[in-house]
Amino acid sequence: MSELMDPEQHQLVLAEDIDQEHLHEHEHEHEQEQEVEHEQEEEPEPTPTATRGRKKKSLVWQHFTVVNGPGRMKRACCNLCKQTFAYSDGSKVAGTSHLKRHITLGSCPMLKATDRDHQYLLNSGVPQTATQTPEASPGERPAKRRYRVSGFSGATFDHNLSLSNLAKMVVLHDYPLHVVEQPAFLAFVESLQPRFQVHDATSVEAEVLSLYHKEKHNLMQVFGSIPGRISLAISLWTTSQTLGYVGLHGQFIDSDWKLHRRMLNYLMVTSPHSENALSEAIEVSLSDWNLKSKLFTITLDNNCSSHDIYSANLRDHLSNKDALLLKGQLFVVRCYAHVLNNVAQDVIASIHGIIYNIRESVKFIKASPSREEKFAEIALQLEIPSTKTLSLDTTTQWNTTYSMLCAALEYKQAFNLLETCDDNYNEAPSAEDWRKVEVACVYLKLLHDSANTVNNTEEPTSNIFYHEAWKIQLELKGSVQSKDPVVSSITKEMYDKFEKYWRDCSLILAVAVVMDPRYKMKLVDFSFKRIYGNEEGPKYVKMVEDALMELYNEYVAQPLPLTPAYVEQQQQEVADGGEHIETGITTKNNTVSNVGNGVEEHENGGDQPKEAQVDDMAVKMEVDASEAPVEGEIEMNNNVTIQTEDIEVNNNVSIQMEEDGNARDDIQPAAPIASTGDGLLDFDIYLSEMAVNQPKKPELEQYLEEMLQPRTNDFNILTWWKMNSFKYPTLSKLARDILAIPMAMAGGGTGLSVFGAGSANRILDDYRSSMRPDTLEAIFCAKDWYQYMPTSVPEPTTPGAMALVQFDM
Repeated sequence: MSELMDPEQHQLVLAEDIDQEHLHEHEHEHEQEQEVEHEQEEEPEPTPTATRGRKKKSLVWQHFTVVNGPGRMKRACCNLCKQTFAYSDGSKVAGTSHLKRHITLGSCPMLKATDRDHQYLLNSGVPQTATQTPEASPGERPAKRRYRVSGFSGATFDHNLSLSNLAKMVVLHDYPLHVVEQPAFLAFVESLQPRFQVHDATSVEAEVLSLYHKEKHNLMQVFGSIPGRISLAISLWTTSQTLGYVGLHGQFIDSDWKLHRRMLNYLMVTSPHSENALSEAIEVSLSDWNLKSKLFTITLDNNCSSHDIYSANLRDHLSNKDALLLKGQLFVVRCYAHVLNNVAQDVIASIHGIIYNIRESVKFIKASPSREEKFAEIALQLEIPSTKTLSLDTTTQWNTTYSMLCAALEYKQAFNLLETCDDNYNEAPSAEDWRKVEVACVYLKLLHDSANTVNNTEEPTSNIFYHEAWKIQLELKGSVQSKDPVVSSITKEMYDKFEKYWRDCSLILAVAVVMDPRYKMKLVDFSFKRIYGNEEGPKYVKMVEDALMELYNEYVAQPLPLTPAYVEQQQQEVADGGEHIETGITTKNNTVSNVGNGVEEHENGGDQPKEAQVDDMAVKMEVDASEAPVEGEIEMNNNVTIQTEDIEVNNNVSIQMEEDGNARDDIQPAAPIASTGDGLLDFDIYLSEMAVNQPKKPELEQYLEEMLQPRTNDFNILTWWKMNSFKYPTLSKLARDILAIPMAMAGGGTGLSVFGAGSANRILDDYRSSMRPDTLEAIFCAKDWYQYMPTSVPEPTTPGAMALVQFDM
């Protein structure tokens, strides 16, 4: 017998044996057929273990013995359970695959009963020591049993990893923590891995908190590196108790111009509807994440009556600690999805009695198949062309109520006829009722289409909401003045609520759509004149222009960060010993005067260059003293091009600027500048001075004067700004912050439906309400974070390999 070897050496030997078995499979079968023919010519030995002829090489024969069957048949007998299997009918060998399955798949009852511990230890990658069997003689180890089973070779069991994945499962699927204590769950885990022990719900809770703190640390690193500001979205949750919770989400655009939304906190407040509850929760969240200096806007989902109170309180509370841009005019934003739901509920409330009759009518028809057939016959008799089917609505989803009304409206004649044919039915609406349903569906469709646009947008940047809002405002303003009493009565409440939203948020909606290069100020000018008329419209347009310019000037006053190319260039300059020429005319061992930080706003309203200003895309030339004269042209910020084919730059020459932007006259070159011989060197210097002294247009003015981009379906506004951020370094910062404002707290990218948005759906069940606040916050936040980081089981080192299972019998 061979001596014991370590598991890795033994596994290599087993793999070589298996490979050899595969390579000579056909040879084995041929040898087995010859063996059967040889055994048929001689009498079999009285003992089943004795064999004649060539020795069988297949590993399976270490567990099976060939025995005689009826006639010339021979069968394979399992040495453990003594079951027999087909082997040879006298002329053909059956093969050994079914014999291998009997052992490797655990079909042998003796293996199930005696080797259960062997199996799970071996499947876990734990090596086994050899044991003696009754057939083994004293002091002798039996031959090792080797089989191939599906799995991964060398796979090991990691208890910590399994516990972590269990905690993620509980978080992502909203399972209660005590699910790990349920008998059915414990039996399921035991069948998969008996070594995995879950003590109780407390251990899972501790693991959830550990995962939360780990991911929070990673997310804080992300927030510390975002280039712009962050906007918050605030939601209120109620419980069966008197307590409440405040959920805070942060939305921002990263350095790659991708929109992100992450939950920051889920905080318990004793009085969720008090004036100071939100302010205190926001302040705690900003301090927790170190975001006080990066806060831009706050979006609320409060109802209309309390919005003004919250807005004023938040401005007063937070403006004392952090400077708000544009004097806080854009600071508090109302949730567009919440407003749509409020307005839709007003429509439904205006005809709630008729909706009740229609709902009961649909229930009556769907109560039995015979009634449905009768109603279908009536519709066929009336030749109603509708392809819609009657359906009941869900009262918490107003879009289902709209669908129910639309379908019922097309079958209104069938309902009227059914009332005359069936004495049990008397809920058919009157002609006047159907007229009100028709008008209500017109305005519900207006809201429904707008909500669908928000729902179906993967990256709901703030610019898309202006298109929806101004069309609804225009339609409702005209409808409320209608002479039709049905139209005016239904739209009155709608207009009152939506007009308040438009009055509060039209400015920020307009600023956001101006950042869309397909529309800019053109759409604002067009839509405001449609809403307010040609006389009043320009006044509102001027308000948007002034606010936008003021906001832009605030961003101009902020220093621009160095672009990656500029930073890399500076690093290369240091590595090369300072041999570098930057923007304009600079030379080796000389520095340029403070270039690239934008323009300075003066009291006269003009944008003057702070020092030698150039565009971020300006040409940067590197000149070596030994190189030929520089030829080409240098494009300045104001698009004036300096021809330099006649200028030969000396190694020690630098034109420096005074603080007022004028060229210094007292700087003399260390060596005379050689001209090309045309005698126009002074003219070249004059051109360079003209380019430096000429004022540059502000980026905002330049952006608005350019032509609109085509309105194509594949246009991506974030990609456009990413490609043009070098051209508009300051304006792109403003666009990044504006486009990241969460105008709606439901819809695309949030996982929540616009049709069900509202405080009515934000109610914690009794189990969640009874949890500790820190555990509840960890579960809510971790679930949100893991949606963007899908969990996956790490692959083994040798994926797809066949594990070798060793049985010591």
